[in-house]
Amino acid sequence: MKQEPFGRILLKNLLLALGIVLVLIFVVLKCLDMYTQHREQVVVPNLKGLSVPLARAALAKCGLKCLVVDSTFVKKEPSGTILETIPPMGNFVKSGRTIYLTINSHAARFLIAPEVKDISQRQAMVMLKTMGFERVYVQLVPGIYENLVLGMKDGKGRTVTEGTRISGETPLYLLVSSGNVQIP
Repeated sequence: MKQEPFGRILLKNLLLALGIVLVLIFVVLKCLDMYTQHREQVVVPNLKGLSVPLARAALAKCGLKCLVVDSTFVKKEPSGTILETIPPMGNFVKSGRTIYLTINSHAARFLIAPEVKDISQRQAMVMLKTMGFERVYVQLVPGIYENLVLGMKDGKGRTVTEGTRISGETPLYLLVSSGNVQIP
C-alpha cells in the first residue's frame, strides 16, 4: 500500500475541520434565530389617551403586556389616561414584551412646603419652583430689608409653614419685605 503524503493528509483534515466549524456556526445561528424570535416583530400601538383596561386589551391583541410604572398630573388631560409609553408608539418589539405606561393621576401631587422665612426672594422662588410648585407669586409687605421673605400664604390667605403638605398647583404668595420701612 502506498501511503499519502503528510501535506495532503493535513490539508484534508483542515478542510474537514473547517467544514465542521461552518456547519456548527450555521446551526447555532439558526437556533438563536428561533430562540430569540428574530424577525418576529410587533408595532407598539398608539395608546395615548386610552384608559389602562382599554390599553391592556389593545396590547393583548398584539401579543404584548403592560405595566403602569409612573403617574404624573397634567391638568388638561383626563385622569387615569395614558400619557406615555416605553418604548414609544411605532417602535418594533418582540411578541410577549412588556410595555411600560405613564398615566395621568387623578389629582395633583402633594408637596411639602419648605422653610422660606428669612431668605432672599430669588432664593425662595428658585427653591419652590425646583420642588414643583407651579404658581408662586410675590406680595410686597412693609419691612426693613428689601427682598427678604417674611413668610408665605396660600391662595386663600392661610399661612403656610414649613412641613405643610400642599398641592403643587396651589397658588403660593411669598410675603416679601419692601425695604421702605425706616428703623426708628
